[in-house]
Amino acid sequence: MSGSNRHSYTNTLAFIMKKQMILFRRLFACLKVLLCQFILAPVIIASPLIDEHQFIFEEAKKEPLIPSQQPAFTSAGMHINQIQFVGSHNSYKQAMPDGFVKQLMKVNPKVVESLEYEHASLAEQLDLGIRKLELDVFYVAYQDKFLVGHVQQIDMNSNCATLRICLTQIMAWSQNNPTHAPLWISFNAKDGYIPGLPSPEAFSPAAFALMDSIIEEVLGEKLIRPRDIVDLQWPLLDESRGKFILILDEGGDKRDMYYDGWQQRPMFTSSPEGHPAAAIMILNDPVGQLDEIQRLVRAGYMVRTRADADTREARENDTRRRAAAFASGAQAVSTDYYLPATHFGNEYQVSLTQPLQCNPITAPANCQVSE
Repeated sequence: MSGSNRHSYTNTLAFIMKKQMILFRRLFACLKVLLCQFILAPVIIASPLIDEHQFIFEEAKKEPLIPSQQPAFTSAGMHINQIQFVGSHNSYKQAMPDGFVKQLMKVNPKVVESLEYEHASLAEQLDLGIRKLELDVFYVAYQDKFLVGHVQQIDMNSNCATLRICLTQIMAWSQNNPTHAPLWISFNAKDGYIPGLPSPEAFSPAAFALMDSIIEEVLGEKLIRPRDIVDLQWPLLDESRGKFILILDEGGDKRDMYYDGWQQRPMFTSSPEGHPAAAIMILNDPVGQLDEIQRLVRAGYMVRTRADADTREARENDTRRRAAAFASGAQAVSTDYYLPATHFGNEYQVSLTQPLQCNPITAPANCQVSE
């Protein structure tokens, strides 16, 4: 047999084997549903001894055994409530100073355990695929500024000392990565009294007005605003690239104070369902609130939940809450461990292979999404 004939013969054998494999898979699928006699038509496997060119010509005219696939639903038609991503909790936080750790250990070791986490810089987190950040702010009236930290006096080490500095760092990253999915930033307005520590200044309408002005100055042109969302109709992902969604994560008087005049505000609030300002909800227990989160997501709300809290899941390498968080369909899944929790002796981690994935509740069939 000549070299060319051997090559053609080999190709024919390979083609036949491929068709037989396809046939076997189809036969197996048919048997599983007990409908093989109605679906599988007789198929004649040609002998490799026949004229290989005639065989290939005849096979080319047949219906392919592999069914046609539906076209993928790509990010071009995706809305921003149809995606899911990972966020960091207290994104600014550095380790608590050793002196305060030692003092607090004498009083309440469990509290120290709950605070045993820290984060990379905001830009590094964004480079790792984090798409939701969280900042805690303290109002300093006489300086017209907001400090960023966790607990007054004892846990104020931060990757960015003030609100303006934090937002400027985030904006700089955004300008260098202009096609990113919209970044969420949530804010806690810290003014709670803790015995033995200095009392923070209370948030007031003047404080929120100042906060809004700093936000507008740094991010104003890139905001998706509460007034932009009518009847929970969210914009397309491709139209929202390079933009920001801001949330005031407060309830009670502070929330009510802020959403008075919400149409002019840059931040969303976790408003009661049905309120005209309601669009983004904060539900942090994806195990106990799984059904409620899924219901809200199906109704068109966007939701933030948490995969872990107070270092518990990371210490125990317990992934149940993480699994529930992703299954809930909450668009933003926050964690302290987007990097492995190796300091606890395990590999607990909450991350995706890319910044975005299709939302398990709202994304269309055959969804494919990328940044």
